[in-house]
Amino acid sequence: MIKFLIDPFNIFWLLLFVVMVSWFLKRKHITQWLVISSGVWFLMVSTPLIPTQVINSLEDRYEPIEIAEIADRTRAFHILVLGGGHGFDDRLPANSLLSLNALGRLNEGVRLHRMLPNSKLVLSGFSGSGRTTQAEMLQQTAILLGVDEEATIVQKEPGNTYEEAKIYAETFGNTHPLILVTSATHMLRATRVFEHFGIKPVPSPTNYRLKGSWKRKWIGLPAMKNIENMRIGITEYAGILWYRLRK
Repeated sequence: MIKFLIDPFNIFWLLLFVVMVSWFLKRKHITQWLVISSGVWFLMVSTPLIPTQVINSLEDRYEPIEIAEIADRTRAFHILVLGGGHGFDDRLPANSLLSLNALGRLNEGVRLHRMLPNSKLVLSGFSGSGRTTQAEMLQQTAILLGVDEEATIVQKEPGNTYEEAKIYAETFGNTHPLILVTSATHMLRATRVFEHFGIKPVPSPTNYRLKGSWKRKWIGLPAMKNIENMRIGITEYAGILWYRLRK
């Protein structure tokens, strides 16, 4: 319900609904202000200016890991890849069933694993349908990409970032240096959750939504991509606030 209410596009439709109610009740002055408010809100969330700044404020906090900067690459790193969604289709291999979000995260995890000889990939995520879990689908895809099965560990229980951090902390604690892989927009919230459980991971963000000149695109026509960026940004900051309230 909270996700529904803070979605910028849903807010726009709710404003239009209130406009219709106000018009039906013949509240002319209120209706005029509501129409203006709806228009202003639509332009705020659908044009690049504000969504771009919101996404940049999340994605600019961390840089992808440069392996050359790691002092001891022989340590037994854990590379934890957070779940990102998948589907089911008996015709398709595991890599085609992962969402683009999950596939991007796994690609980053495999990149790091291949350059850190003693590392293990920790693959995380449950299944809401009771079928193959996200962790198992990630593992199958990693094996298809050439990763040794013995170099993988699966966490099949967690259904969200909080549970992923909690279960990892209960299972491994600080016994291994941890590299955390997730989408760049999600990394701030994810690292704070892990720190809540006493683990300070090395962040390795991926799936950047804004790259190159798009990071400085302030003017443009309304587009669904901008609304989606705004939705993701609002959701991430709302999640950070939620975790603070849970402490």
